[in-house]
Amino acid sequence: MSSAELEFADKRRDLQTRRSRTDIDRSLYLLFEDISYTVRRGILTKERRELLRDLNGDFRPGELTAIMGLSGAGKSTLMDVLAGFTITSVTGRILVNERERNMSEFRKLSAYIMQDDNLQPLLTVQEAMFVAADLKLRSNRCQKSQRIDEILTVMGLDVSRYTLTGKLSGGQRKRLAIALELINNPPVMFLDEPTSGLDSATSKQCLALLKQLAQEGRTIICTIHQPSGTLFNMIDHLYVVADGNCVYTGSTHNLVPYLTSLGLHCPTHYSPIDFLMEICNGDYGSHISKLVESIENGKSNVWRSTRTLYLNEEIIIPQQIAPIRLYSFETEFKQTPHYAASSWKQLCILVKRNAVKLIRDRVLTFSRISMHFAIALLAGALYFQIGQDAAYVLDNFNLLFFSVMFLMYNAFSATMITFPSELPILMREHFNRWYKLRSYYLANKVADFLVQFTATFIYTIIVYYMSDQLPESRRLGLYMLMCFAISLVGQAVGLIVGSGLKVQNSVIFGPFAIMPFLVFSGFFVHLKDAHPYLHWLFHMSFLRYAFEGVIIAIYGYDRAKLKCSADYCHFAIPEKLLTELDMKHVDYWFNMTILILLCIVLDIVAYIILNIRVKKRI
Repeated sequence: MSSAELEFADKRRDLQTRRSRTDIDRSLYLLFEDISYTVRRGILTKERRELLRDLNGDFRPGELTAIMGLSGAGKSTLMDVLAGFTITSVTGRILVNERERNMSEFRKLSAYIMQDDNLQPLLTVQEAMFVAADLKLRSNRCQKSQRIDEILTVMGLDVSRYTLTGKLSGGQRKRLAIALELINNPPVMFLDEPTSGLDSATSKQCLALLKQLAQEGRTIICTIHQPSGTLFNMIDHLYVVADGNCVYTGSTHNLVPYLTSLGLHCPTHYSPIDFLMEICNGDYGSHISKLVESIENGKSNVWRSTRTLYLNEEIIIPQQIAPIRLYSFETEFKQTPHYAASSWKQLCILVKRNAVKLIRDRVLTFSRISMHFAIALLAGALYFQIGQDAAYVLDNFNLLFFSVMFLMYNAFSATMITFPSELPILMREHFNRWYKLRSYYLANKVADFLVQFTATFIYTIIVYYMSDQLPESRRLGLYMLMCFAISLVGQAVGLIVGSGLKVQNSVIFGPFAIMPFLVFSGFFVHLKDAHPYLHWLFHMSFLRYAFEGVIIAIYGYDRAKLKCSADYCHFAIPEKLLTELDMKHVDYWFNMTILILLCIVLDIVAYIILNIRVKKRI
């Protein structure tokens, strides 16, 4: 081993010796019986396909368990079921320390680290750790800092604590993902492909870390696709899946004798796991049914390790006997709240995190503000000083509609495109009990509120004065308020589309969702000119309410006669324009109330869609 690896191992051992006996005592034994899982073959058919078939097994504390199998064999599906990530269409029993698993209680004890790291790229390592500690621990700041220092030291991330997570190497990102979940020291950890995308040296370091965590008394379960011989020998318990069945469960050094007992002789100097994968692939004929029958689809423990585990000074896993001792989590964790932080504290922490992200995200934040600034200058130059000239009333009419449409569509598209990118992070953090979904949603709204307000303020101020609208503070305030309201509605519609669709689909279908509201906004066709059967569509268009609002703000409230630079100005009297547009009796505050209520309703719809998507893990 290199000096760096020796130093890393020494640090881990040093922390292990300082672990309290209560940490070692937090050990859980996971047993599953007759687990089956089916999915529909298609949207329009009721026929179902079975991905897991009556699987059995037991995963023990103190062991590094690896679930292996060919692509599509069902290893990730089994991991999702055991972790509780997949709960629908699952049959069978899952026991924790010989008691039926309570999903709500189990999630307090476990952490699921998915294949994609899904980290916040704009936070430093230390900032990410403090966010996790603030959300998951109830201790004071000093104790949290000490806990973070210990974990970063053990994980070899101490020198990278001020590095942005987006600039970490693949191995460092994997270790950070584990470190974030170690904050509250869960007794059960699930890891999907922890060595995926890592080189051999980093993969070895990652697996050594997992083995160390297991030796501290945790139940560590991971999926590994194709390990090298070195990685294979580091595994304590091997669970192999083929076609939704278990073909082997036992120690790695018992794999060759197991295959030999069935007449399947592994060639000398050949990787046993590669040989088993080739058997599962049918390279040597059809042997899967024989393997499943021999291992009793995971029930047989004949090939398990004979090593006895001593935890809490008790022999809890003799040779092939399940532990009888029940862990005290039955009393400890039932009184522990589902979330360590209150809803208000979660909201404050997440708002602070989002504020840091927005400040550092120059592409999202500064591009939005600079775009509003640039378009405002362009619009102001095109419609320069026309606001008080009756000869250009129709041009000003076009400018007001453009402003409403631009502010709405910009807020809509920005939210629609950026929000889906946050969903994988939300899935991981919410599933691992960092925060409530409503806290996350409100924090996103609050943090983005300031950005949207700043962008709208810059645009409206520049356009208002460059186009020479009437310099009255009341009209400016009403104009700006209506523009801000329509931008919030556009943002809510963007959240609905972004929450319900993937980015690729939202980019295509999102503009189509906006199109009907645009057509019936009152700009292209006036309400009085449309067929009576179509009037309800005008009343459904939120753009119509905003457009009428800005028209009233500029030309309503008994505005005096406009000056005319031409020989004849048909709309020199503003009331005549309002009559022509059928807006004479429009109530500004009624339209504003409609937009505010619509914004609230759309936000509730977006939250419901997001909640459904998170619960269904889609």
